[in-house]
Formats: sequence, structure tokens, C-alpha cells
Amino acid sequence: MTERTGSLLHVMLGKGLGGLEQVFLDYQPILDDFAQGRGGRCHAVVRKGSKADVEADKLWPSHLAIPAYSGWDPLTLGAAKAIVRKHAPAMVICHGNRAYRIFRKVTAKTMTLVAYLHKPSFDVELTRTHYICVADHLGQLALERGIPASRVHVVPNAVPAPTLSAKPFSRSGEPLRLVAAGRLHPKKGFDTLLRALAIVRQQAGSGALVCEIAGEGDERARLEVLIADLKLQDMARLVGWKSDLAPFFAGADLFAFPSLQEGFPLVLLEALGAGLPVVASAIAGTDEIIRDGETGRLVPPSDPQALAGAILELIGDPERAKAMGAAGRQSALDEFGVERHRVRLLNALAAAMDERRDG
Repeated sequence: MTERTGSLLHVMLGKGLGGLEQVFLDYQPILDDFAQGRGGRCHAVVRKGSKADVEADKLWPSHLAIPAYSGWDPLTLGAAKAIVRKHAPAMVICHGNRAYRIFRKVTAKTMTLVAYLHKPSFDVELTRTHYICVADHLGQLALERGIPASRVHVVPNAVPAPTLSAKPFSRSGEPLRLVAAGRLHPKKGFDTLLRALAIVRQQAGSGALVCEIAGEGDERARLEVLIADLKLQDMARLVGWKSDLAPFFAGADLFAFPSLQEGFPLVLLEALGAGLPVVASAIAGTDEIIRDGETGRLVPPSDPQALAGAILELIGDPERAKAMGAAGRQSALDEFGVERHRVRLLNALAAAMDERRDG
């Protein structure tokens, strides 16, 4: 027996628990409400054995898990096809290229697909796919690649109201604490941050600042070597993955975001929401979040000198830094709060579903 036509599949097949996976977990309750309002259910579909599978099991024990070896593996395609056959969804919502490619293959050509665009690399399909873009620059890119405007929806990531707030520059007699967070991957630019720290030490002294970078990834060994080469062992530490960044941010004075490429970075929103003064790379995505000199500082990517200069600027003027932190927090919560995000997402899903019905 199949379910009513309001049912959805919500698919994310990543292995880890980074920004994309967190967005997936955050969206699931909204999609549950949307499906229930149309007489169906929203089934979460994740990669079997992944970190998201573990998290989903805590939240939705009835979630579905499939292998995700590749977009052509028969076992993966067979499992996806069985889910589609059993639940007969009205729409399949996919995070990431692998999820999209698999479910595009196993669904009828009349079934509506929704592809979440978290980065500039994505498949273009013009007949049945709606694209939910997490940033304006991705929405513009979708239009430039020929996707009809009626199927392009910009829904920025949301920042929840923080459970803890930072009190930057409030501790006396201690080095200032700069934090960063993200997957340890070349595109995150943590090597640039470390080189900037070496410049900061030269100009401000070794006891002015300490830095902690939260995250894991393949770059750990290379970054540890760089810390040793720059003689930053007493100033910079890789502190591993943090399942809850709120306490990490609450005890900090500054946040650095030296990334080279992003969609719409959730961790940057979280740091702003905590009230931290922020220094970030001026790249597509961050420039939609930060107003330079008002809600944070933007500097050219891959430029240790510029990054160091912005850090020194803020630690040299604590009152200005605190004012930026307060303005950044207010801006993030006003412009990218959970309720505003919910309305945007529900409107995009309704447009996709209504097109299917009208068609």
C-alpha cells in the first residue's frame, strides 16, 4: 500500500557531519510539517552507516538508510528504487550531487525533483527539477546556466538563536582567544590563517593571542607540520571536531573564517549569532552575510598579510571590535533567523509542489 501523494523523500548521502549534513538535519522537521499538511509524510533518507545515519536514528528512528557507493552501483540504485516504489513520493528533495544523480535515475520522468545547491558544482536539468539555492550567487549561477526562473528559489541557511553568547574582550590578564571551525580541507584556508598568526605574533608579541581551530579532515597532518614550521606550537592548536560549537564560541574573543570557496557558510552565521567579531575572506557567500567594517571585516582570500592586518586592527581597538560583534549578531538573527528561513523554504516547496499539480 502506497502513501498519499503529499509524501516526500528527503535525501542526503554524505559520510560526515559537516555543514551540508547539519542543514539536512535542520530541514527535516520543516519538511515533516509541510508533508503532513498535505496529507503525507517526509521520509529522511541517509547513507547507511554514516554519521548522519547515527544522528537521524536519535531523532527519527523510522528514517531510511541505503548504501551510497556511487551513482551507478546496482546495489545503491536498487535500494533507492525500492524506496521510491514503496513510498510513491510526490517529490524527492536531494542534498548533494550524489543523492540527486541516484534519485534522478530511479524516479519517473514525471516526478518532481528538488536539488539543494550548496556549492557551484551541480547538474543542470530543465524539465522537472527545482533548485533551492542557499545563496544569491548560486541562484544567479543557476539562472546563467539556463534554469527557468520559476524553478530557482533562494533560501539562505538559517542561524538559530544561540544557547550561549560570547563576551569578547571581557577577560583581563589572559591572551585573547581567536577561534576558527570547519573541515580540515585545503579550500577552508586554514594554512592562510596560520601564516597570518605568525605575522600577528611578530607585530603584537607571542602572548597577545592564542588560536584554536575546531574540525577534522585530511589536512590535519599538513597543518600540524605547518604549525611546527612556523613555530606556533604555543599559539595555535587543532582541537578536533566539536559536536556543539556554542561553548567553543562563547569562550572566544574573535572568529576567523579564511575559506577560499563557500556556498553560504553555516558556521560563519553561528559565530555571528554568538556575538563574535568576525574576520572573513571576501568570497561569494560571505559577502552576502557580512557588511565590511560594520558587521565584520572582509579581506582578500589567500592573503595572510591582509588577514593578519584585520586581526591586528580588531585587537588594537576592542571597543570597535565589540561593536562589530554586536552588529553582526543582530544582523544575522534579523536577516537569517529560523522563522524567516522557514517561510522561505515552505514557499519554495509549495511552488514546486503546485507546479507539479498544475502540470
